[in-house]
Amino acid sequence: MTTSTDVSRREWNLFARVLQQILAAHGCGLGHLDDRAGMHPEKVRRLQRSLRTPKSFPVLNISEMEQVIAVFRLDTREQVRLRAALLATSIEEMLMDRINQDDALRAAEQILPIIEQALQAYTDVPAGIGAVRGAGGPTLSEDSEIDRKLGGALAAFDHATLALQLCRYADSQTERIERARQARGGFESALLQLEQADSILKVREEWRFWYEEAQHGLAAARECLALLGA
Repeated sequence: MTTSTDVSRREWNLFARVLQQILAAHGCGLGHLDDRAGMHPEKVRRLQRSLRTPKSFPVLNISEMEQVIAVFRLDTREQVRLRAALLATSIEEMLMDRINQDDALRAAEQILPIIEQALQAYTDVPAGIGAVRGAGGPTLSEDSEIDRKLGGALAAFDHATLALQLCRYADSQTERIERARQARGGFESALLQLEQADSILKVREEWRFWYEEAQHGLAAARECLALLGA
């Protein structure tokens, strides 16, 4: 599987890139996620934007992932590719603030097929991230005012969503608790920053959408921690 990108046209968010590739195999693109999978246009917009914007890592939450799998009838291999992309994206996110961003992307690209191959070998295991559970659309727009003024809140939201996804597929109790706590902290940070936004932004539909998403995410993280006894 080839994942390297032309230097002049990088696609930064590996998860969004892999999702786009899988949808393309079904004759669709990221732009079809809103009308066919019922995803909010604001979520679709940020997924598209993350392909061309470094250090932006929106991913699907658990229910959105299951909806995409059901609507587009993704097979076992495609589902495992998405799990591998989640892990590779978490590595890319971690490296972005530690090394040159081009090197971080390159490292994540190189490890992606290795992770995928390893997960394919464990698709029959009932637990862990290897376990499988039950091009078109709008063009990419320039950064919106929401991106510019709420960038920190959205970054915290993305980090928390990714942590909550990885919590679901972690192999050990300790790692699940750690990921759930990361998710809880990220959603709390996102909510705090959203609450501190200018009043003129708070009347916008996009602000309300992300605020409600962060509230739902925080509730999910707290529920996960309660189930884990933490």
